[in-house]
Amino acid sequence: MGRGDADVMLKEIGTYLQSQGVGTLGADLFLGLMPDQPDNCIALFEYAGSPPDLHWNGEYPGLQVRVRNKSYAAARTKIGEVAKKLHGLHEQTLSGTRYLLIKARGSPEILKRDANNRVELFVNFEIMLERVDWVWNDLIGVTWGDLGYMIWRNFTRR
Repeated sequence: MGRGDADVMLKEIGTYLQSQGVGTLGADLFLGLMPDQPDNCIALFEYAGSPPDLHWNGEYPGLQVRVRNKSYAAARTKIGEVAKKLHGLHEQTLSGTRYLLIKARGSPEILKRDANNRVELFVNFEIMLERVDWVWNDLIGVTWGDLGYMIWRNFTRR
């Protein structure tokens, strides 16, 4: 990903899901791993998407969401809730990243049952995002000359 911090997207989406009441980071919502406990949890993983765009700060990463639960019905309900929160999410800026679109690549499906008979479901998403260096609130008190410089600086980085 463009910012050098490999888990930026996971943090942003995890924080968004937490704000939507889907789970609590570090308690039942995890980034980049699915620990053995708790039994009922959500995990977010990055995977390879399409190559970054050559003409703007566009990136196209993949996101996999996994839900594990002792109950198939509860797991299915939870992954449906996650899919409903993320599928079709558009024009959201999260921590300096503009998410133009998050789109499910298919319906949630079963991945496996583990040795403890917990069911694990997953759904994959394709994401279109743009890294932004500033937001509108950054422009309060900025002169026209400074604004021109900000635009020039952002353009010359490409």
